[in-house]
Amino acid sequence: MSKEIKMPQLSDTMDKGKILTWHKKEGDSIIRGDVLAEVETDKANLEIESFDEGTLLKIVIPADESALVGEIIAVIGEAGEEVNISAETKSSNANSEEVKELVETKIESVPVETSSPVLNVASPVSTPNGRVKASPIAKKLAKDLNVDLSLIQGSGPAGRIIKKDIETFSDASSGQAVINQSPAPVASIVASATPLATSKLVPQMPKPMPVAIEIPIGLSTLSKMRETIANRMEIATDTPHFFTTVSIDMTEAIKLRASFKVNPNYSSISINHMIIKAAGYALTQAPMVNCAYKEGQLFNPGSFNVGVITSVSDGLLIPVVKEVDTKHILDIAQEARGLIDRAREKKPRPDDLTGGTFSISNMGMFDVESFTAIVNPGQGAVLAISSTTEQAVVEQGNIVVRPKMKVTLSVDHRIIDGLVAGTFLSAFKSAMESPALMML
Repeated sequence: MSKEIKMPQLSDTMDKGKILTWHKKEGDSIIRGDVLAEVETDKANLEIESFDEGTLLKIVIPADESALVGEIIAVIGEAGEEVNISAETKSSNANSEEVKELVETKIESVPVETSSPVLNVASPVSTPNGRVKASPIAKKLAKDLNVDLSLIQGSGPAGRIIKKDIETFSDASSGQAVINQSPAPVASIVASATPLATSKLVPQMPKPMPVAIEIPIGLSTLSKMRETIANRMEIATDTPHFFTTVSIDMTEAIKLRASFKVNPNYSSISINHMIIKAAGYALTQAPMVNCAYKEGQLFNPGSFNVGVITSVSDGLLIPVVKEVDTKHILDIAQEARGLIDRAREKKPRPDDLTGGTFSISNMGMFDVESFTAIVNPGQGAVLAISSTTEQAVVEQGNIVVRPKMKVTLSVDHRIIDGLVAGTFLSAFKSAMESPALMML
């Protein structure tokens, strides 16, 4: 029996992928783990591996063409087995359109319609609590166009209101034909993150060299990665943020790091890895910070997966260290190094960029005293790490110099309140000021 190979979602923000190269051709034998194709996504070029065995019966999406997440790109089965491509493709397109509507990345432009739009007004489908069922894209467009969702009958799955319903209603109401229209371009985007880097004392570390990037004069097309960042930041601006900052004494963390450096078994552990481990501990003490607001409900992912926001040449990638609460810091160090190295080389594995439930952003290498990061859509909080600097503090009536590091927690106020944010930061601060406890 044939198996459909569908375009997988290779990152949390991916809605489609372009087939760059097929590593197998029709008629080739396939075993589990074989690399079938290389795919260009909004973040990086990734390989698709086979989870099935058999013969590659048909390549549905050829090289240099794109497919939506969930769309059939190939069929594997027994040699000589007949494949009904038209039926396969029809089924795929229906599924992929639903996936496309649910992805919160951008509002796609729509084609010009020559016929007059039909005003579709009826009782919309609602949830038991009376909330109208609509996709995130439809909700955003309705808000922008000042359209009342309660007046629209949805044409999506189970009566869900989708983007097309909003456009049809709006244009019919105004008596205009549907036109091809995209949202206004973003004038500028301030990157809120750089790679997670070792916290430092200013006199001991050289300043980072600036990255030379050629920027053409005038308008220029955004890279796919930067376009994704821009669209996700537009979504993020709808999140009601609040920010809480604490100052952490890094004396013990720096001492522990120094002892690691002279021990071959622990020399790979950095301050960054302590930060990841401390974040995992703090999430267990304030698990609400690990949750997210989705479709008017609270979503608990069930695991603590920390994303490390990493700067690459044309944007940001967020490789994810999975289940940090259960891993020894040595395992975290090894895993994080591999993840970040692959991200910087723009060769991440398919599961490197998925599953994040909380993120860390670090600008410590730039002598940044304090900053706030923007919550990644689909998550509930992000932790911003600033530089560690020598500061004069008063201890028992005496002035002493201590290495201090400010961290700021940004949270989605729809689900996280001050008490929860404070609990997280208190636990994180305790872990960083007594880091030996994380070795147990």
